Amino acid sequence: MSNVVLELAPLLVVHGQAWQYRSAAYPAMFALGFLVLWLLVGLIHALTGRLSVTAAVTACLTLALAYADYNKLSVRREPIYPDDMRFTGQIGFLMHMVGPWTVIALTGSLMVAAALGFVVVRALSRRFPASLRAVRDPRTRRRRAVMRAVTGSACLLVLAYLTQFNSPGNLARGAYEALGATWRPYSQESNYLSNGFVGGFLNNVDVPSHRAPAGYSRAEMDRIVARYQEAAARINRSRDPGRLAHVNVVLVLSESFSDPEALAGVKVARDPIPFTRRLMRHTTSGSMFAQDIGGGTANMEFEALTGMSASQLPSQLEVPYNQLVPQYRTFPSAVSWLEGSGHRTVAIHPYTPTMYRRNEVYRTFGVDRFIHDSTMHEQRRSGHHGFISDASAFHEVERTLRRSSKPLFVNLVTMQNHMPYSGRYDDPVRVTGADGTPLTDIGQYARGLEHTDRALRQFIHRLRASQEKTVVVFYGDHLPGGYPQPVFAANDNLTMHQTPFFVWANFPGPTSPQPTTSPAHFMDLALQRADAAVPPYYALLDELRHAVPAMEDGLLLGPHGGRLRPDHLPARASRLLHDYRLVQYDLSVGHRFSQHGMFTTP
Repeated sequence: MSNVVLELAPLLVVHGQAWQYRSAAYPAMFALGFLVLWLLVGLIHALTGRLSVTAAVTACLTLALAYADYNKLSVRREPIYPDDMRFTGQIGFLMHMVGPWTVIALTGSLMVAAALGFVVVRALSRRFPASLRAVRDPRTRRRRAVMRAVTGSACLLVLAYLTQFNSPGNLARGAYEALGATWRPYSQESNYLSNGFVGGFLNNVDVPSHRAPAGYSRAEMDRIVARYQEAAARINRSRDPGRLAHVNVVLVLSESFSDPEALAGVKVARDPIPFTRRLMRHTTSGSMFAQDIGGGTANMEFEALTGMSASQLPSQLEVPYNQLVPQYRTFPSAVSWLEGSGHRTVAIHPYTPTMYRRNEVYRTFGVDRFIHDSTMHEQRRSGHHGFISDASAFHEVERTLRRSSKPLFVNLVTMQNHMPYSGRYDDPVRVTGADGTPLTDIGQYARGLEHTDRALRQFIHRLRASQEKTVVVFYGDHLPGGYPQPVFAANDNLTMHQTPFFVWANFPGPTSPQPTTSPAHFMDLALQRADAAVPPYYALLDELRHAVPAMEDGLLLGPHGGRLRPDHLPARASRLLHDYRLVQYDLSVGHRFSQHGMFTTP
């Protein structure tokens, strides 16, 4: 029954499309999932010793997991991952996300499920009573205790083995593949649907080792460093070598900032981002290629700060902030490079510092100071039960810039427009679907965009009046979750993954419209706008941006916005992409042969 519930939950979200992923091997996938779940049941029973308690606990765990999977698929169009279990420690965040009434309803449902499981097993035990003498017999009780210990140990050992599902030669993975499993890392939604919930979950339960690209060696990395030292020298001939020493750099990740008017099948009563739209026409700007819908914030921030594409990491490594960066004492990024160039580095996030382990990640990056919700000087909220406003976040940036005698690098990640949106504002913008149906939550979201646009206008106007030179990179991390299925049907996948971005400065410099771009290129665009000299690493990113400006999950986009086939790339683009993969591997999980050379400006 647990397996059935877990399999049915996504069908309520994906509707009839789900069955197209069910292959002839699906019954075998279901059976394997059934066997894995028995291991959990066996472990729980070994711990409790009571079948009725085991049934109650199993029912609660199943319902909670199925609800989490359903809710995440509804909002982000991706299933629950093993690494999402980290959020069980973020009770306040989870309650804020789903709302108090949902928590009450879920708690009541869990209690009912537990009671039903308990009552059913108790009824069965009365129908088929065991011998009281056997229960009271000390030898039988000892024998049962030994059996529980053996069963529990066996189940625990097998479950521990399953956590190595992606390791070479793993027998469980071999069994799945022998029976017809087809792993689809490019779409975890279809991965779970085709291989069953348990199969999809196991496929993401551990992160396999990141294999070195072909040709990786110290000698090859030395050749790559030399190649991009020459490229940096070419770029720097027309740039000011001392410019960056007097320029602040501010990266603003605006939570869920997007353009609803860019979507077919969505009608907005008024433009919610008029200032942003005007500003984008007069500065370097374009569309960012977002990894996800309704989520993926930390990955877009990771790309912007490191220049590394999440698409070049193993598919099971869903969130590098959680699974990769904290493993190291240091990690190459714009933070450490700018710090070496004389900048003080500050991170601002108006929410809990433990979200996505940012407190650990920023420490590894080398951030000098982390300002979060409880340490901000202004903490005004936006709407009913809302998050700290974007206006307060921008005021914190301005205060930080004013109080520093040295140039600053500021990384701001806002929270104002984070879900849930329902009932947040008393004056939502009217938004309807193509058939005139009100899109209530999107109307609330659009009102939040208006607040962001107004706060951004004031922020930019104050920077214009400042004597300090400042470059601002502003981008939305993803579209909000909550758009109905007809909107997805009316727009292609690329449209649903594009958000606005711009690079602006309060001093003269080169500007240009940009094609759809990955956030990994934001720092080289910021250096271009500042007319500042680049080290070889950003020279590589600059050249790659002109050939392959965007990549996510196996999809490559060319300089004119069209899709590129990986096996039919032009020779120059193919070489640049190969060099980039070698450098990213070397700097992230390799030996970092190239770190010093790639981050030293010629």
